[in-house]
Amino acid sequence: MNLELLDPWEQEYPQVIEETLEDGYVLTCRFNRNGTLLAGGCLDGRCVVWDFDTKGVVRSLLGHIKPVASISWSRNGRYLLSASKDWTCIVWDLVTATRYAKVHFSTPLMMAHMHPRNNFQFVASLFQDSSVVVDISQQEPQKWVLPTEADGKEDHKSSAYITASVWNKTGTLIYTGTSKGYLNIIDASTRKMIYSSRITSTIIKGIQWSRNGRDMLVIANDRVIRFFRLDEHDIPILQNKFQDLVNRIQWNQASFSADGDFVIGGSGHKAEHNIYIWDKNMGNLVKILEGPKEPLDDLAWHPVRPIIGSVSSYGNIHIWTSKHEESWSAFAPDFTELEENMDYQEKEDEFDVVPEDEASQRKLDDEDILVDVTTDETIEDFLGMKEGRGEEEVFYLPTLPLEGEVAPSDSDAESNSDATESSQLSGKRYDSPSTEEGRRHRKLYKKDDVS
Repeated sequence: MNLELLDPWEQEYPQVIEETLEDGYVLTCRFNRNGTLLAGGCLDGRCVVWDFDTKGVVRSLLGHIKPVASISWSRNGRYLLSASKDWTCIVWDLVTATRYAKVHFSTPLMMAHMHPRNNFQFVASLFQDSSVVVDISQQEPQKWVLPTEADGKEDHKSSAYITASVWNKTGTLIYTGTSKGYLNIIDASTRKMIYSSRITSTIIKGIQWSRNGRDMLVIANDRVIRFFRLDEHDIPILQNKFQDLVNRIQWNQASFSADGDFVIGGSGHKAEHNIYIWDKNMGNLVKILEGPKEPLDDLAWHPVRPIIGSVSSYGNIHIWTSKHEESWSAFAPDFTELEENMDYQEKEDEFDVVPEDEASQRKLDDEDILVDVTTDETIEDFLGMKEGRGEEEVFYLPTLPLEGEVAPSDSDAESNSDATESSQLSGKRYDSPSTEEGRRHRKLYKKDDVS
């Protein structure tokens, strides 16, 4: 995707559903860091990855036996972390479509979040248990238990548990939300709590970061979405609250827009698929996107463009985009659209015949212009604020061979050619080795002789 080709005056938030992705019963969805891939966790335990440009399925990964609770992308886009209710977490290598590591826990998982810098470390929130930091860089996974409450409240630890846990942008701190409404900050290196504050009296369901890493949304069970901004000591300061004062509906998910100017919230109404859009700083309601009569389970905003992906309770992902208007002036700067017919006044030299010598000279002059195709200019929208280029990123996934199909080596090719020659000399036909599925397909599509 070339950012220079995007319309700079495009509307800042989507309005209509352009397409619906259907592949299994999807429960949750997330974009990768560049917005070129979209991953979804399904009810049957599969993880499906779509190429967002073609809207085609590029990976279908089966490793869980129960529903997927959450998914998280690695920084470089190569690894995908899936947390399931079957008490396991799987780190997938999407380039090879293989399972890199599988970690077992003592209880079902509520969510898991990949480290923003280290592809082999993540934090997992367990059901009615303490959160765990897991390192899979070694052959045997290492686990460290995180504190649930401050040191002075350890006697209440048995009745409270962490319901949401995420890393900050640099990966040095872990922000957790508990079932009693506490927002805690844990040092990732020492795994000790350095800050704790009670922001609500209900369960904290989720924590979402903006792209700049300084703004944070906290979704709680009290029907309020709270907007915090970190100070110079990384302490969250409450800036605004978003809620529906009329209907008092629950919020299943919330997120920031790509530029961080808007806050969206997915309503938890049982018969509506509504997305509320607020201005982040002013707090006023900008737009309500009304979708089909299907409850909304999850949503995610595209990291670069004004596009929203919302998951309905029927297992579909609806893609919301802004209305596209044709701009013919993009093809020619001097193009003008006419409201009515008019006589065209020809310019003096518009249709003059150019001599061949002059035309060929112009072509030669154009060829002398040097075009730089080697300089790699970084795009600030992808890098973010105060962020340098890291390791090699994966923007698109390669196509894998079909099941049972193996790329032939040089020796195999020579042996096959020898076998073909011998079969032609003997007048007999030898089928090449293949799977039973391939034989069935050949029998299925074999045409009968017409008498």
